[in-house]
Amino acid sequence: MNSVYFSPEKLPSLPRRYGQLALSVWQIALRFGKRTTIHGLDRLLCARASPWERFVWLCTFVSAFLGAVYVCLLLSARYNDAHFQTVVDSTRYPVYRIPFPVITICNRNRLNWERLAQAKSRFIANGSDSMQLVLFERILGSYDDAYFGNFQSFERLRNQPTEILNYINFSQVVDFMTWRCDELLSDCKWRHYAYNCCDIFSKRRSKNGLCWAFNSLETEEGRRMQTLDPMWPWRTGSAGPMTALSVRVLIKPSKHFPGRHNEKGIDVMVTEPYVWHNNPFYIPTNTETTLEIEPIIYFYDNDTRGVLSDQRQCVFDDERNSEDFKSLQGYVYMIENCQSECHQEYLVHYCNCTMDLLFPPGPYRSCKAQDLLCLAEHNDQLRYSHHPDEMVFVRNNFKGMVCKCFRNCYSLNYISDVRPAFIPPDVYENSSYVDLDVHYRFETIMVYRTSLVFGWVDLMGQYIYNN
Repeated sequence: MNSVYFSPEKLPSLPRRYGQLALSVWQIALRFGKRTTIHGLDRLLCARASPWERFVWLCTFVSAFLGAVYVCLLLSARYNDAHFQTVVDSTRYPVYRIPFPVITICNRNRLNWERLAQAKSRFIANGSDSMQLVLFERILGSYDDAYFGNFQSFERLRNQPTEILNYINFSQVVDFMTWRCDELLSDCKWRHYAYNCCDIFSKRRSKNGLCWAFNSLETEEGRRMQTLDPMWPWRTGSAGPMTALSVRVLIKPSKHFPGRHNEKGIDVMVTEPYVWHNNPFYIPTNTETTLEIEPIIYFYDNDTRGVLSDQRQCVFDDERNSEDFKSLQGYVYMIENCQSECHQEYLVHYCNCTMDLLFPPGPYRSCKAQDLLCLAEHNDQLRYSHHPDEMVFVRNNFKGMVCKCFRNCYSLNYISDVRPAFIPPDVYENSSYVDLDVHYRFETIMVYRTSLVFGWVDLMGQYIYNN
């Protein structure tokens, strides 16, 4: 092995090199101190300053620096807390700037039993099979009272051989048996002008079953109306009785399913466009009913988009990547659409099928005749729905459905007031109907805006001010 020898003169002196480096750094610091505008640092690095003076200024500078860091951390925490404030954005926003609500009308007795014989001959393969005929009528009678969360009528199918009618699509049967436009609606007027009801109402699905809707975009007829009339869905700038929609709804109890004894009347649903379902109002028969509407707009401004939807408790309709975005297939985000999709998922979870009469077309299998009893067996779970945050405050005696749905960040709410007045018997005589007048209460509405109390612009301004 060969050894390498270095002369002592050529060995580097480490202490000497470190001393030279420290001296260079100190000289650079002194030159920086002469030119800097940082408060206190110029006095700390002044060449004529004594050690005690430097010590005092060092303590002062470090204290000020730590104080600035502390204030910045407070500002960051205040920004991250995302406190909101809601203010009145407008007190006189005209109603003609918003669409008139979608008015959906359903007869509480869903089926016109007068067409039963035609339905049997059209849909039953073997019309001479008495077992199929009786079972067909039993199933169809159960549909007369069926809507989401009210499936107990299918309990009458227990111990019945429903599988023998699996070949029948009962959604088509119900569509055939449901009330036609001219059977249900008459005397339609929009802003004092008379219209053919079948020109402005279209049949649509809802969680109440098949109903007839005015001003809707949920149907092919409504979308075609929009292409023909650029002002559809219609609007009105007036308020008060008879200034918007008036219609007579015909009840015709003689054509109802004879096996059901219920209070006659209609269900009326008031929704904004693109909403699948909202809880309806019950209106009894033989009444003149006023449905007065007061719209209110709530919206979150764009600065709130920087906050997570779970923190702001609302979802923008274009936040499709948000964990809280849930809606029916092909529908924009609305809290009602989120809840409807959640309810449909529970229906599929329990029975492995969906009631296609109650929901828009989607990826799930439609329930057949043999699946209907399952709906009745899980009716208690499907009847109740609550938000997960409710569990801390509300005692729920039923398991129900847990749906985490936030409001849409732009929300047009129609606050409705229903006032029925019963018609004297000598007026309606042998007929049975509801005269419905739907209108706005006022010609202007309130608009509320929600924004961050401390946004990123405020954050940057405070940083600049404190520095």
